Parts: sequence; C-alpha cells; structure tokens
Amino acid sequence: MISFGARLFKLLLRIYTYPYRKKHMSLSRSVRVKADRYVPPKGAAFFVRAYGGVRTEIFVPDNACRDRLIVMFHGGGHTRGMSNMYRKAAATYATATGCEVRAIDYTPGADLVYPSVHDECLRAYDAMADEAAGKKIVCIGDSFGVGLMLYTCLKRRDVAKPLPSALVSVSAYVDLAASGESYRKNCYSDPMYSLPRGMKFRDNEHFIRRRTPYAAGTDEKDPYLSPAYADFSGMPRMLVICGDCETSESDSDMLHSAARRAGTDVTLRKYRGMFHDFMYIAPRLKESKRAISEIAGFILDSGSGGAGRR
Repeated sequence: MISFGARLFKLLLRIYTYPYRKKHMSLSRSVRVKADRYVPPKGAAFFVRAYGGVRTEIFVPDNACRDRLIVMFHGGGHTRGMSNMYRKAAATYATATGCEVRAIDYTPGADLVYPSVHDECLRAYDAMADEAAGKKIVCIGDSFGVGLMLYTCLKRRDVAKPLPSALVSVSAYVDLAASGESYRKNCYSDPMYSLPRGMKFRDNEHFIRRRTPYAAGTDEKDPYLSPAYADFSGMPRMLVICGDCETSESDSDMLHSAARRAGTDVTLRKYRGMFHDFMYIAPRLKESKRAISEIAGFILDSGSGGAGRR
C-alpha cells in the first residue's frame, strides 16, 4: 500500500500534467524548468570542471571516501541539461554514501540525433576513468540517462576497457521502440505520461508509445541505442529500480531479463504505485526515501571490483 503522501502527490501531478497529456505533448520538451541559483547543502562542496571537454558538476561531501566514486548520467530525453532537481539528487547520493559524485552535464538539444549525446557521455566517462584509476566507480542513470550509462559501458566492454564496479538504473528508458506491454497496461495509471480518461488506447497508441526523433535513421532496436536489446555478458552487477505504474515499466523488465540471460548479477526492485523518477521528482515521499536508502546501500555494498574490473 502506498503512502498518503504519494497518493496526494500523484493526484497533483496528474492535474499538473493534464494539459500536456491531453495534447500529447512531450514533458521534457514542453515544461519549462526555472534556472534558479543552486545552493549546495551543508556538508558538501560543489564545483564544476570538464572531463574530455564535457562540463561536469561535482559534489563532494565532507570527509569523502577516497577509494570510491559515483558517476551520474541524468535523464531528460536529450533535450534537458542539468537542473536543480538532478543537483539535489546528486548531493543526496553524495551525503548518503560519503562518496564524491560527478554528474555529466552533456549538451542538450531538441535537434540532436544519435549518437551525439551518447558519444559526449562516453568521452567524459573515459576521461574520468583514466583519472580515477584504482577507484571503485559506481554509475547511476535515470530515464534516458540509463541508456547513456549502458552505451558507455557496452562501448568500453567491447574494446576491453575497464568497467565500473556496479550500475544503478532508475526508471529506465532503454527500449526506444517502446515495444513493451506496460505502455498498454499503464496507459491510464501513469500520472505523467498516461492518456486522459476517455481517450482509447487503440486510437492513441502511437502517442502513448513515446518515440524520440533522436533515433533519426538508426534502428530503434539497435543494442547501443536501446540497451534493452543488448548482450550484457561481462557487465557489472546492477540494481534496477522503477515504479510499477510507469508507462515505461517494461523497459526495466526488459533490462532485467537481458542482464539475467547474460549471467549478470542483477536485482529488480519495483515500487508499488510509484511513477517515473519518483525519488527525484518527490524526494520527501516515504517511498522515495526508501529507494534512496536502497540505492545508497547497494553502492556501499559494491566494494569488490572497481575501475580495473572487467
């Protein structure tokens, strides 16, 4: 049973997104995010530097551990850069784990096409991994950022470069063909991307199965673009988290299944009644705090392997 706070927040979120859902508008392209000044929390330093020419925001908690590093790949469907929502999430990961967090601030753009953003993230991670040789690296991605994270790891694996010690997937968007059954199952229950009541799925299926122009001429089931179709042989252990009312819930299912087929140590955790990126959008909910605690525990438990692991 979900908390009262989560029920109330979902109702308000459904009301807020209704005008966009009614017109089948993309939230990442349509909703404006205020560029408020970011003030880091007490107990954490914040600064910016470039890795591989890519802007990266760095969050360092007081007395940060020196042998472990978190690299964050944010979502936003390639049209959004870093926002205070993601900065707060990064700072939370830093203070919850005692680890430095580096969030890749790739260049967003509505007109960009594959693999522009993917290669930018790969270039940034390559530079970080070279500098952090010997440290245990854990990568976290959410939504579109899960695909960026997995692309980076798959490309490095395929040229025999060291991989992170562990990966965390939050509300994965890794099947750009949007082929999963959850797009039908949750077509009315997702408070962010669902159809308004009265609209029939069969008449609006092409809207609910969100397709991105970023794929351009690339096959939407290409395993680098859509890692749900990838071979995960040799990949590090993974924690896959999602809400069970997301339209893209099946992306996490497909990712979990693909990892299991390859023999990867993978755990799938679904939060009942929760929505896309719930712990980032509503971090004060009981469910969000529980998810963050679970992620932090997974990171701290990822003590074997590291930057030199294959």
